[in-house]
Amino acid sequence: MQRTAHLSTPAFNGRVVEAAEGLELRPLLAVDDVAGLLGIPKATLYRWHSRSTADAPQGPRAFRVGRHLRYTLEDVRAYIEDQRLNSA
Repeated sequence: MQRTAHLSTPAFNGRVVEAAEGLELRPLLAVDDVAGLLGIPKATLYRWHSRSTADAPQGPRAFRVGRHLRYTLEDVRAYIEDQRLNSA
């Protein structure tokens, strides 16, 4: 009987990581991650996302994966750099 790899097994995670690297995928950040990086409440990120439009973005660019809000590290870095340059 063949056993399938469980999500938490190292063999499964290794295959996923190798596949992601082959496709040049980067890990996505969750709201908790970004809130911690920026030192702001999670509610602020949700509010920014709900009020953002293409013409008037608020906060780092975010998108939904199912019902979860996700960010790329590149978008968070770009947002931080923009804030740093515009705070003078």
